[in-house]
Amino acid sequence: MTIATDPKKLWEDSFDEQIARGAYNAAPVEALVRNVAYYLRARHDKGSMHKLQALELGCGAGPNLVWLAQKGLRVNGIDIASNALRLARENLENAGYADLVGDLIEGSVDKTPFADASFDVVIESCVFQHIERPVRMAAFAEVRRVLKQGGLFVGNMLSTGHTTFQQKQAEQLKDDPGSLYLADGVSKIYLTNIGLSHFFSREEFGDLLTGFSTVDPLISTYYLPQEEAKRRGYDEYLQSMWTVYAIK
Repeated sequence: MTIATDPKKLWEDSFDEQIARGAYNAAPVEALVRNVAYYLRARHDKGSMHKLQALELGCGAGPNLVWLAQKGLRVNGIDIASNALRLARENLENAGYADLVGDLIEGSVDKTPFADASFDVVIESCVFQHIERPVRMAAFAEVRRVLKQGGLFVGNMLSTGHTTFQQKQAEQLKDDPGSLYLADGVSKIYLTNIGLSHFFSREEFGDLLTGFSTVDPLISTYYLPQEEAKRRGYDEYLQSMWTVYAIK
């Protein structure tokens, strides 16, 4: 299978396969929303949630947005894949939150149309890890730009402890340490055939989130069932992810 070099085509092809197989995420990312919940309950009572604006960079099918809307926040999203955006809107409307949907925009996470300091909460999950270094740095700059002072960013992204990186780290891109180009010819649902993947080290986040009062990278690790590991071409597969909790 040939990897698409155009990011829009890559992700629309991936979502076509996910939709056809019913394999897209239908539940919010637990580590991400748990950390958003910590922030919200410490600073906002239930009656004030409707005043908050949230943005997901790379919102996909929208399960994280549904969770945020359930809490009462007004939700916005941007994604490069038009089919993912259609699914996100459908899922929000089917869940009964049409009145809490702001903008769902087709576009890139490094160049968003949103105003400076317009969001109380910005999230991303498994998006920044799949973009080239200049775009990745611009995406983090967008987080800093659109987030209000005192606002929260939570990101969920690959760690260098991940099995794939540990086994393939000798293949790191010379101009982007921590990055691999993965194309094993299997389904685009799997990390190992999604193209560029960047595995973050703890030290990177301080530079990427300069000016934030709090930058707290939290590590989550777990093994996949052996059957699933073998399906992906491994005898043993450790999923290792950062959940970055950062307050501007």
